[in-house]
This record gives sequence, structure tokens and C-alpha cells, in this order.
Amino acid sequence: MESSQVTVIVSVVGGVVGLIALTVAWSQMRIASAKTKLDLYNKRFNVYLAALEYYQYAYSDKRVDLKQKAEKLTHAYRETKFLFNSKDGIYETLGKIQKGASIVRAYDEYRRENKYDVNREGVFAIRHRDALLEMEKDILALEEQLGKYLSFHNVRGWTIF
Repeated sequence: MESSQVTVIVSVVGGVVGLIALTVAWSQMRIASAKTKLDLYNKRFNVYLAALEYYQYAYSDKRVDLKQKAEKLTHAYRETKFLFNSKDGIYETLGKIQKGASIVRAYDEYRRENKYDVNREGVFAIRHRDALLEMEKDILALEEQLGKYLSFHNVRGWTIF
């Protein structure tokens, strides 16, 4: 073999190895991008779950973990400011839900203390009922606002090219 033939063979092999490396790098980039999108999706979905779980617990008869759910809701509320566009109003909607949650918790604490007062009981009960009804409206609004962030209608599967 002549040196020019060896040079051509080495060049072709180097080019093939370069194309393989480029393909692997491109695939790794796409996988990393998909992982980042999935992580962001999970964080956003957890915000919705925190609000929904609190709402479900607030409506249930057994509200033993309400404080824990309220803490989770507060965490999600604070995180929302960084996960969503401020124009979408998600932060504000979660603020309304959290306000309703504080009314529900206050009513629960009042009932647990067994300090029955006819005048206060009626006021607390009405505020509690109104807060639950508002939370229901706010949850529906939140679902609408989160739609574009949590929808899978535009998701394409991963392909090599």
C-alpha cells in the first residue's frame, strides 16, 4: 500500500468515527433536553397536585393531615412564582386557594377547641362554606391556566434524527 492510500483510508475512518461521535453527541443532547423538560413538567404538575390534594382534604370528613397539606400548598405557592409566566395568573390563583385554605384551617382549629359559641359558630361555618366554594372555582381556574403547561397534545416522541 502506498502512503496516499493509507492517508485516504485513515481520513475515511476518521470521518466515519467523527460522524458516529456527532450522532452520539446529538442523541445525548436530545435526551438531556427531554430530561430537563420532564423535570420541569413534574415540578409544575406537583404544584397542581398540592392544590388539588388540599382541596380534596378540605372537603373530606377526615382532615387529619390538613396542616401537612397546607404546608405543601404553601411550598407550591412559593415555587409557582419561578415555574410559570407571571402573565398567566397562576401565582395569583394559588394565592386565592391558599387564602381559602387558611379559612378552612381556622375553622378546623376552632371546632377542635370545642369552644362552642352560637354567634361565632354561624359566622365561621358560613366563611368555611364560602371558602370551600371559592376554592372549587379557583381549582377549576387553575386547571385552565395550567393547561398549556401540562398538556401532552403537542408532545412528540424521541427519534434519532
